[in-house]
Amino acid sequence: MKILVDHGAYDNFGDLAMLQAAMDRLRQVEGAELHVQESPLVWRRSNVHTVGYHVPLPDPVLHRKLRARVKNRLLRRGLRLATSAWRNRLYNGVGRGNSIGAQLIQTGTSQSVIARWCADYDALFIAGGGDMNDVFPQALWRCCALIHAFADQNKPILLSGQQLGPMRHPASVRLLHSALRRVTFVSVREPTESVRILLEAGVDRARMAMTGDDSLGIAPAEASEVGRLLEALDVAPGNFIAVNIRMGPYTTVSPSHLREVAGLVGQVSRDLNLPLLAVPISVDEGDSDIASARLMEAQLGRRLRILDRASLSAALLKGVLGSAHAAIGMSYHFATFALCQGVPAIALYVGDYYEQKAKGLSAFWGDQRLALSIEDLAKNPAANACATFTDPSLRGHLRARASEATSAWEDCFAKRIVLPLRTLTSERPDRSVPSQASSTAADIL
Repeated sequence: MKILVDHGAYDNFGDLAMLQAAMDRLRQVEGAELHVQESPLVWRRSNVHTVGYHVPLPDPVLHRKLRARVKNRLLRRGLRLATSAWRNRLYNGVGRGNSIGAQLIQTGTSQSVIARWCADYDALFIAGGGDMNDVFPQALWRCCALIHAFADQNKPILLSGQQLGPMRHPASVRLLHSALRRVTFVSVREPTESVRILLEAGVDRARMAMTGDDSLGIAPAEASEVGRLLEALDVAPGNFIAVNIRMGPYTTVSPSHLREVAGLVGQVSRDLNLPLLAVPISVDEGDSDIASARLMEAQLGRRLRILDRASLSAALLKGVLGSAHAAIGMSYHFATFALCQGVPAIALYVGDYYEQKAKGLSAFWGDQRLALSIEDLAKNPAANACATFTDPSLRGHLRARASEATSAWEDCFAKRIVLPLRTLTSERPDRSVPSQASSTAADIL
C-alpha cells in the first residue's frame, strides 16, 4: 500500500516537528510505503520515499506571463483582479461540484492530470499545519485539490493537527468546505475557529476530533545536550526568558510593533531580573526569526542572546524552551513547545492569522492570559505578564494539561489514523476505511 504524505514543512522547526511526529507513527503501518513530499528532513528508512510535486494555482497561464511583463501599475492591478475573478470562479465550481476535474500537477519537469497522478496511491495523509486558509492560497489549493482527487477515487483521506482558517473570501470558504466534507477523518489543533469551520462545513462529528498540535508527539532533546547549549550562551536552565518575533510577507508586524515588543520583553526582563534569549522557530530566508531577533536587539539597545547555531533541530528547540523560566513570542510552536512542558508562554499576535493562533492556544491551554495583542502593548502590560509568569498555580495547571493532551493526541492518532491504515493494508484491494465507533460530542470537542 502506498500512502502519499503531504505537508507544509520547510525551514520551520514547528512544521518539521509536526511532520516528524506523524511519520514516527505512520511507520508503524506494516506493509505501507510512505511517499513524502520533499522537506529538509532526510528519511533513512527503506519504506519511506521522497516525492517532489507542485499543484499550481489555477491562474490562467496568459495572465501569469503578462503580469511578469507589464510594468504599468493600473494594468497590473487589472490583471490581478481578473486573475482573482478567474480563481474564484474555479473555486466556486469545485466547491459546488465536488470534483477537481482536469487540473494539473507538476513533478520535476513534467506535468500530469492530478487524478491520473493520484491513482498510483492508496491513501492520502496531510500532516498538521496552518496552511488551509486564505493566507497561503497555494497551500489551500494544493490540499483541496489532493483531497478531491483522492475522494473521486474513493480512497481514504486523513488529516491531523490542522488549523483551518482564517478564511477571507466566500469562494475560498466554499472550496474548503467542499473538501472537508469529503475527508475520512480530520483532527484540528484548537477548539475555536477550526472547530467552527468544521461544523459550518457540515462535517459529521464522528469524523472529527480536537487533539492539539501534532508536535505534542516529539520528545525534547536530552537535558545534557540542552544544558551544554545554554552554557555556551551564558544562560542557566530555568533562569532566562525566551523571546521570539516573526516578520515576513504573511505577517503584519510593523517597525512600531517591533518597538512595542522590544519594550515589553525588556521591561519583563528587568522586573524579573532574568536575561533574554531569542529562540527561533523559522529559519527560512523569507521569515527568519533570527533576522527578526537582530532587529529586536537594535530596538532593545542592549545585548540580546540569539540562538543562531547551525545545528538546530525541533527536539533541541523544544528542549531549550522547556528549560526557560517563561516565554513571550509570536510563533505558534515557540509557545506550544514551552506550554507543553509546563513553562508559561504568552503568545503575541497582530492580524487575523496570528490572532487565531494565539487565541486558539489560550483556549486549548485554558487560560486567557496566554494570548496578548501587540496592538495593546502601548498599555504597558509588563506587570500583567510578570504576574502571569509568577502565578504558582499556572505551572501545575500547564503540566497537568500537557500530560492529558499528549496522551489524548497519541490515542487519537493511533486509533483514528494508524489503525484504519493498518486495516486497509490487510484488506486490500478494498480501499475504503471502515468507519470508527462513534464518539459523543464531549469526547470529540
